[in-house]
Amino acid sequence: MPVDTAKVRTVAIVGHASAGKTSLVDALLFLAKAVPARGSTAKGNSAADNLPEEVDRKITINAKPLWLQADGCAVTLLDTPGFPDFLGQTTAAIRAADSAIVVVDAVNGIEVGTRRLWRWLEDQNKPRIIVVTKIDKENTDFAKTVQQIQDVFGKKCVPFAAPVGRESSFSKTVNLLTCADADVPAEFAGAKDALQEAAAADDEKLIEKYFGGEKLTPQEIAGSVAKGVLVPILCGFADKDIGVADVLSAITGLLPSPADRGPVAAEDGATVEPKAGASFSGLVFKVIVDPYAGALAYLRVESGTLKADMDVINGTRGGKERIPQLLRIMGKNQTTVAEAGPGEIVALAKLKDTQINDTLCDSSKPVKFAPINFPKPIAYAAVHPHTQKDEEKISTALHRTEAEDKTFHAVRNPNTKELVIAGMGDTHLMVIVDGWKRKLGVSVDLSVPKVDYKETITARAEGHYKHKKQSGGRGQYGEASLKLAPRERGAGFEFVDEVVGGAIPRNFIPAVEKGCVEALLGGTVAGYPVVDVQATVYDGSYHDVDSNELSFKISGLQAFKDAMQKARPVLLEPVMNVAVSVTDQYMGDITGDLNHRRGRIMGVESADGLQCIKAQVPQSEMFKYASELRSMTGGRGTFEMEFSHYETVPAHIAQKVVAEAQAAKKLQQES
Repeated sequence: MPVDTAKVRTVAIVGHASAGKTSLVDALLFLAKAVPARGSTAKGNSAADNLPEEVDRKITINAKPLWLQADGCAVTLLDTPGFPDFLGQTTAAIRAADSAIVVVDAVNGIEVGTRRLWRWLEDQNKPRIIVVTKIDKENTDFAKTVQQIQDVFGKKCVPFAAPVGRESSFSKTVNLLTCADADVPAEFAGAKDALQEAAAADDEKLIEKYFGGEKLTPQEIAGSVAKGVLVPILCGFADKDIGVADVLSAITGLLPSPADRGPVAAEDGATVEPKAGASFSGLVFKVIVDPYAGALAYLRVESGTLKADMDVINGTRGGKERIPQLLRIMGKNQTTVAEAGPGEIVALAKLKDTQINDTLCDSSKPVKFAPINFPKPIAYAAVHPHTQKDEEKISTALHRTEAEDKTFHAVRNPNTKELVIAGMGDTHLMVIVDGWKRKLGVSVDLSVPKVDYKETITARAEGHYKHKKQSGGRGQYGEASLKLAPRERGAGFEFVDEVVGGAIPRNFIPAVEKGCVEALLGGTVAGYPVVDVQATVYDGSYHDVDSNELSFKISGLQAFKDAMQKARPVLLEPVMNVAVSVTDQYMGDITGDLNHRRGRIMGVESADGLQCIKAQVPQSEMFKYASELRSMTGGRGTFEMEFSHYETVPAHIAQKVVAEAQAAKKLQQES
């Protein structure tokens, strides 16, 4: 039977790495009897972390939907990674969910990853609840954790439950919404009133009701949660099933359905109604490419009802798709379902041309949803296949990975002659490479990529070359005089013709330009490409019989090199914009380290309780920064990075680069 949209809950479980997200999911599934036995990450039998790479590493790598029923509601839990290398998966899951559970570890408190996720949830206006885990560990204090949460995320975060007992003696939690006043722990004596007041904060009628001495109803409190006015704080320890029932009740009783969330905005500003009877539309937020079964597209239904054998259109790319059977994924198991309505998530196999971020919709009412904004890659590695057979398979591996993971990029750099892959960290790239070997039999090694240096000039200069060759019969002759001038960084190459009086015939001027363009491929400093130069041909000579295009191309090339040697050539290196987010305690270490990497600190901003250090750093100093930052901060630092510009390499560094380039060239010649 179709599910009532008001009874649908789609919830992303998010939090910092090792906060206890997957343990909570396993406990919820077992409590709701969605699985026959309670899973455990430590034992390798988790219903959520079931992929080989997750079992081996004991971390969540892929976001995945898991389904349960409770209190008459159909609940989809989206378990997500907390490890920063896999935050692209979390980004997609947040977009696919109506609400979120933010898991906070009572031992470590609110960490950097949690702050970043909270900002994403705020930006997308996702209602949420907070679950404080590991409250039975030594040196934990739930009341202090609540205070930290309120200091960082605001007073709208209010306890809805409290533990009974201390640390390892915890036996249960009490629901502050429903329990008798006498059962409220002493340290939370005013929590029930605070809960009522916070729930009423954004509604005049509720404020009047509260100050009039009336209690808000559970429905009114749930409405405040749905609007994001109120964020309930729950607690527990999933491995001992303490507080898990409170979480399940909060999911069904406090978190909103798609109907509660209201109309869904399309990219052009139009909206669709999350009603089962509306025209169908949905967004593909995840794709898995299986080497045998093909692509499996995970779709969240936004409006209407999707059924097997329906004909739909791809609102993003155009073209038609016929929907095959609808699959509900539950760990390693798949169940066929007849239809899916708003808020539900189903997997679709054997689609022709549908990718992540594509909108599928009814042809009678085309719509296109805004794409998910995935994080940009910050870690790079050069790929070296073991054998020729691996070389032949690598393109298939790259294509499949790019289809599955929008935080993974690959490019063949024509200047360094390397295949460079980019991702969110060293672990991310290693998981990808291990997957290539396991799924496709492709074996590769990774190394630090070569820096894509450039060359340019810093002064004006003139160059000249006469190409003259006579070996019997028709010879070769061409003479060109050039002037070189530097251009602004990023301006590129410009060729100017100032020849007068027919010193070089018009039909040979393009040949001179071709010679200059060829000279750009390898400069005179270390053989790297030349950029941001203006070349002006102003004089030359020709021979009526022996002149031809080849002769003037050679003369243009050699005249360019002659002028460049005189124009004070320099080496350029790529410089990156870097933003590092850390807590105050690591500020000195990070700024000192960035300075050591030849970085320039551009400023420091405070955001979400963190210090964001903005700097410009040479790319050559940043290839291993993801793992090094993790080491410096104990996993409590994050950073973003993107290309900024090219900049002159300091003389002492340039000498080393030139020496290495010359040694590599000599080795290549000898081999």
